[in-house]
This record gives sequence, structure tokens and C-alpha cells, in this order.
Amino acid sequence: MANTTALERKSATATGEVGAVARRRLNPRDVLRRAFFTVEILTALALFASSVPDVQGSPFVLGFLLVLTAMAALYHIEMYGNSAISVTLVPVMAAIVLFGETGAVLAGPIQAASTAISRRHFDFRSAHNSAMLVIVYWSAATTYDALATVHPEGFTFAALMAVLAATAVIFTMTAGLMSIVFKLVADQPFKATWEKHSWLAPHFVALGFIGFGLALAYVGLGAFGIVVFMTPAAVLRLAMKQYVDKTTDHVNQLEERNTELASANVEIGKMRDELRDSYDGTLEALVNALDARDQETKGHSLRVSRYMMDIARELGVVEDSREWVDMQRGSLLHDVGKIGVSDNILLKPGKLTDEEWKLMRLHPEIGYNMLHQVKFLEGPAEIILAHHERWDGQGYPRGLHEDEIPLGARIFPVVDTFDAMTSDRPYRRALSTQQALNEILKYSGSQFDPRVVEAFLDTYASWVKRWAELHEEEESMVWLPRAA
Repeated sequence: MANTTALERKSATATGEVGAVARRRLNPRDVLRRAFFTVEILTALALFASSVPDVQGSPFVLGFLLVLTAMAALYHIEMYGNSAISVTLVPVMAAIVLFGETGAVLAGPIQAASTAISRRHFDFRSAHNSAMLVIVYWSAATTYDALATVHPEGFTFAALMAVLAATAVIFTMTAGLMSIVFKLVADQPFKATWEKHSWLAPHFVALGFIGFGLALAYVGLGAFGIVVFMTPAAVLRLAMKQYVDKTTDHVNQLEERNTELASANVEIGKMRDELRDSYDGTLEALVNALDARDQETKGHSLRVSRYMMDIARELGVVEDSREWVDMQRGSLLHDVGKIGVSDNILLKPGKLTDEEWKLMRLHPEIGYNMLHQVKFLEGPAEIILAHHERWDGQGYPRGLHEDEIPLGARIFPVVDTFDAMTSDRPYRRALSTQQALNEILKYSGSQFDPRVVEAFLDTYASWVKRWAELHEEEESMVWLPRAA
């Protein structure tokens, strides 16, 4: 069985646009299109008129084969999607073998009419399909007649080769004419249409040989032979119908489940976003609690986080990627380990002793130990552990060197230092932004990653521009650095 009526359906769809074309202003393509269909229909009429009167053989058998052709076209099997399975080539080939050109030109209009009935659609497409099939089947019958005897007395090798040749003509002309139609109507490349239908060639050959077997059954057993030969085919058609219907049901069920899964994915996405917002809200609340403990650095974590993400963007970190989110959370929570540092040390107004500095320098490890076992904070914990490392390897707690330091932990010291220098402290006034920039440049390549410093300077320029544009609303832009 083959997807033979799929070609007819595509032809019907394409040529259905011809009616609309008639209402448009004529152009060279319109003229060519009209000329093609006019020549096609006139040719089919001429072939029909010259072939029908020359009926040889039993009219009853010819009529029976034409009825089988109509039934095969009428009761094609709809496939999932815009295609169908039809076995019309079987009775058509039998009509060609037994009745030659007469059987061929009669089969074409009957097949086209039955196809139109099954779709409840009679228009120019039906006329085009009928004309095309008359031309194709007449050409196949002529080819068969040139190589073998019409209505053979039995099986011969010449007849077998003639059937193969006739089948090749049917496939080649059908695909070729369809390619022309799609080119004229839809401007679809000829080659693309041809390649789309080339896979049907083996099915045409198989159906052609089955049609030859049907003709031989009649030669050997008469009309009874046709009935006997067609019985297995009818049973096979029933089995195919049941199989296709079951497959279609399964496909529909899968589509329904896919739709349900798509809806579930949307809901999961919403829940994920809500959960992420909840995480971020919780982290910001924790940061606010830390800032409340040390009023002198209030707002420091939020400002540093915003500076840091601007630089991360400048360095090509993709927004909302895992690396981006880890940096964002790590910068917010960088000082969470100070929870484990005594207030006597943390809030001491003067300089710390060496012993006190040792205790203070434990806060990266304390923060890491607090967070690294929490799944969604594993990445941020690594940044927190390394946020006091130096580019030259002289930092703590592990003395990491250059690219051994996570990118987030290389960005952080630059923005942390900048914010600290441009903020007031109990023991000093804030430096100007220019002084802070000079200090950062001074330690580029030793304390700071030079590439990060370069990105920081580029980003700072954009901050200043934004500050200049929004200076009238400066009080609402507390995260922006003060102008020099």
C-alpha cells in the first residue's frame, strides 16, 4: 500500500489557488499558469475522446475494475497529518494490462471524481486531477502497449518488464507534473517537490506488480479470479485501517499528554521563579540583619552586589545563568561569616591587634562552613571562601593565585575596596572617587586581577554617566558612587 493519494491532495491544495489568481492582475506567471492548465485539460480531453470508443474485451470486467478504482479512491485510509493511503494503482494497472489506453483514460476521471466525493469538494482542482490522471495513465498504457501485448494470454517476461516500465512512467509523470504545479502556483522549487515524493517510488512499483497479478488472475480464472485475488487485499485493507486508527488514537493521546506536560512545565517554571524569589528575599533579609549589626556599613552588601553584577555583565557573564546567580548571592552574603566574630572585634573603633586580626580573618571559612552544605548556595559558598584572596597569591585563607581564584571572588575585592574607600567610616572620611580609582589602579596586578580592573573602569564610566543623567533623583540612587 502506498501514499499515492497524498500527491493528489497536494495537487488539489496547490491548484485551488487558481480561482483566486483569476481575480488578480495578470502577470507573466499568471499567463504561464493558465496556459499550462489549459493545455493539460485540452490534452486530456483529446486523449479521452480518441481512446474511449476503442473498447476491446469485456465491458463488464472493465466496469468492475473501474468500480474497484472508485472504491479504492473513495475509501482511502486517512493517515495522521495531511496524507492518506490508497491502492488505486492496483485496479488501474489491471485495467491498463487488460484494456490498454481505454482502461487508462476511463480510470483517471473516475479516480478523481471519487477522491472529490470523499472530500466533498468539487472545483477546478477536481478537473485538474482528472486531466492529470488521464495524461499519466494514457502515457503508461502507451508504454505498456509498446513493450507487450494488451490482454496477455498468460504470464510473460515481456509483460512483466512492460508493467515495470508503465509503473515508472506513472510515478515519474505524476511527480513531475506535481512539481510543475507547485512551481507555478506556490513558487516551490521543482527539485524540492521532486525529492519530497521520491520515497514513494518503491511503493508504486509494488502496487504496479500487484495490479499485474490481478490481471493475470482474471486471465486464468475469469471474473472469479478477480474476486479471489481481491479478497486478501480487502482483508489487508481492513487490517491497515484498524492499525492506522489505533496508531492515530495513540498519537492523539500522546499529544494530549504532551499538552499536559507543557502546562505542567509552565507551572513548574512559575514555581521555580517563585522559589527563587523566595530564596533571594530570604538572603536579602539576612543581609539586612547583618547590616543592622554594623550600622557603619549599612547598605554596603547591596551596593557591592550591584557594582559586582555590572562588572560581571561587562566581562561577559550571562545574566540569570548559574554563574551569574552564584555571583549575585555570593556578593550579598560575603560577610555572613562575621556572625561568628565577636562584637568586641567586629565593632571595635580602633585598630585590631594581631590576635584579633587572626580571628577576624576566619570569617570567610566560617561563612563557607555555614553555607556550602546548602545545595543552592554551594557556588556562592566558594566565592565567600575566596573573597579575600589576592591576584598575587598573598591573600587568605588558602593563598590562591590568579585564575585559581573564582571569577566572582576576583571581581569582589575590586568593588568591595571601592565601596569601602568611598564610604564614611568612624575613623576617617570617605575618599573621593578619583582617589579610590587611583588606589585600585595602583594595586592592579598585585591585589587585583588586571582584567577585572579594566572592566571596572569601563563600568565606572557608565555609572558616572547614569549619575549625571539622574542627578536630580540622587537621593533615590544611593547605590551610585559619589562624583569626584
